[in-house]
Amino acid sequence: MIFELKDKVVLITGVNKGIGKALAEGFVRHYAMVYGTVRNQEYFEELKKQNINPILFDVRNFDVIEELFKTIYEKHNRLDCLINNAGISSNTPASMFKPEEVRNIIQTNFEAVFYLCQAYYRFQKKYKANNGCIINISSVLGLVGTTLASIYSGTKGAILQLTKSLAIEWANSNIRVNAICPGFIETDMTENIQKKSQLLQKVIEAIPLKRLGKPNDLVGAALFLASDYANYITGQYIVVDGGMTAM
Repeated sequence: MIFELKDKVVLITGVNKGIGKALAEGFVRHYAMVYGTVRNQEYFEELKKQNINPILFDVRNFDVIEELFKTIYEKHNRLDCLINNAGISSNTPASMFKPEEVRNIIQTNFEAVFYLCQAYYRFQKKYKANNGCIINISSVLGLVGTTLASIYSGTKGAILQLTKSLAIEWANSNIRVNAICPGFIETDMTENIQKKSQLLQKVIEAIPLKRLGKPNDLVGAALFLASDYANYITGQYIVVDGGMTAM
């Protein structure tokens, strides 16, 4: 099977729904050992039925990140790939943001990603791994601007620069760091668009493939970046947006 990841150990944040769940299911189909973080234990049984190992974890709880990795490394002595997927958005106008909401978005979308990457690097060194792989889920809104997404776009743009910088800094440790930029995908984050027919039509008209993406549309890019086929790729991002940013 192309991009077979048999026996590789993968950690994906935010797997209870949307892109994270699709990624977790995709990696399981390709025989990876998948761990996924969720903020609510109610998803545990469903995830276990799909051979996804759930871990109760809030990415904003920076103090327990080390415990998260310790759980996996003590069992497998390695972690082949970290996928930073968990994130939140907001439709708040830029003029109306309160400090608490700004702080929450930045902590979730940027700070958590950095601290998870940092912990992964430290554990890879501790366990003397000779390679590693990080995939950060950014967004096309990290590349282009739009209304009602100022802080979200800012964090996603920051993720791309973080990805490039870590890729360079950790190249000597053979830890590859890449990103994926989803376009408008049918998830909770685009629910506001999906509910408004005129707005939805306008968005679709701006997409050459004339549809919103589905969470499964991200799986191929992630499998490729995590596989041995991408061993010479680092510091890059793959845009999965139906051609929207090509126009």
